[in-house]
Amino acid sequence: MTKKTWLTGLVAAVLFLSACGSLVQAEDYVEDNYTFVNAVQSESGSNSRAMMYRSDKDIEGTIAELSEIQEPEQIGEKVEGRQVMVYDDEFIILTEDPDNPGSTLVEVADDEFVRNHYNPGFFTGMFFGSFISNRFGSGWSQSQATRCARGGCYSGGGGYNSIPSTTGGRGSVFRGGGPGVGK
Repeated sequence: MTKKTWLTGLVAAVLFLSACGSLVQAEDYVEDNYTFVNAVQSESGSNSRAMMYRSDKDIEGTIAELSEIQEPEQIGEKVEGRQVMVYDDEFIILTEDPDNPGSTLVEVADDEFVRNHYNPGFFTGMFFGSFISNRFGSGWSQSQATRCARGGCYSGGGGYNSIPSTTGGRGSVFRGGGPGVGK
């Protein structure tokens, strides 16, 4: 093997490995760099869940940081102190931390968890057009609203409604903590 061939192979390998290293996903970055707060497991027995963390930055700073790590598919408008970043198969919901001004509660929830547990009203005003309906199907909003009216919907970082946490303890760091929700 010539020196030129060897050097070309080495450069190609370095470029490949550095490209692989930049494929960090936002979810992994959140898990590795933010403080774990709580977890909520799907009540349907699936592996679907929402994980909650705390960032020491405000919402805008957290969005900028996560967008540098992985470009989101969509960023919703900020509504009532919360904003949503949407990725290929997950939502990252950012909420102003009521107990720590300047900090953000960062919730990572897979599509299945959002589809099965979120109240459609949670996303009102965040997305233009029919983004959520296109993602979950045209009948999702109405059928989920009916389900939520009977109870059992989860309202994100702003509160719980009868879905148990996977961690023990009393109360919740989120407003609206309910029975079985721990911090």
